[in-house]
Amino acid sequence: MKNIYSNNNLESLVFDLITYLYRTKDYNDNRLSDGVIIYSMGKTYEVALENSNYHLKNIPIFIEENMKIEDYFEYYYPNTLVLSMDSILSEYLYNYDVPDCEKVADKISKIFAKHGFYYDFGTNWYLYAVPLSKESSDKNVE
Repeated sequence: MKNIYSNNNLESLVFDLITYLYRTKDYNDNRLSDGVIIYSMGKTYEVALENSNYHLKNIPIFIEENMKIEDYFEYYYPNTLVLSMDSILSEYLYNYDVPDCEKVADKISKIFAKHGFYYDFGTNWYLYAVPLSKESSDKNVE
């Protein structure tokens, strides 16, 4: 069984989320990655067209080091990730009042599940990763 808490697995989850959100546009033709910041492994990740310091294929990303989830969020699952949504993405996932919202929510759920997690909401502007099973969280904590 793979360790869902490993940096490689979490980084793969972060990059899968960024890739999907960057490639998907909303009903106004804006990227779903706009206004999204992901906190994980002591870093933040966000698509940054102007100030990127990392490239994932053709996606410009700004990664900031030495960031602690607990400094920004009250509710989260330790050693996983938090996805902050100051964007239309929160309407897709939380309010369900935009076109294709179920399709987007389903795809994001599948991305989390691929890596051994599901997501839960801290508030309507952020979500966090939770292990799919109690057994995986007990066996794989680093």
